[in-house]
Amino acid sequence: MRSLATVLPIIRHHHERWDGSGYPDGLRGGQIPLLARVLQIADIHDALTSPRPYKPTFTDHDALRIIEEETQRGWRDPELVRLFLRLHKDVISRRKDPLGVQASLSNLLQRVEPGPAGAGFAD
Repeated sequence: MRSLATVLPIIRHHHERWDGSGYPDGLRGGQIPLLARVLQIADIHDALTSPRPYKPTFTDHDALRIIEEETQRGWRDPELVRLFLRLHKDVISRRKDPLGVQASLSNLLQRVEPGPAGAGFAD
């Protein structure tokens, strides 16, 4: 489990909310690890735009609207959401092949090597 020590806080806290109303620990604002906040936004977008047995697949437009509404309620980091929306507009939505994004992520993840203090990038 020591090799997971650096990612456990990210996983544990990606359901926290900016206003402190999330779980499991009720962290708020900057108390929530930055990478947990980043994962949260990506996870929400993926969950909304992917088919699930309990809900319909939302369009990108609707998913982004929901993320913006949740940010206005105080649930999401407004600065990170602003950056995500800009990234989505300038990069993600322009991809003709959505799997290209996944392939790029896969290529990046293949370069990650665990090191003694966590994960690092291999060259």
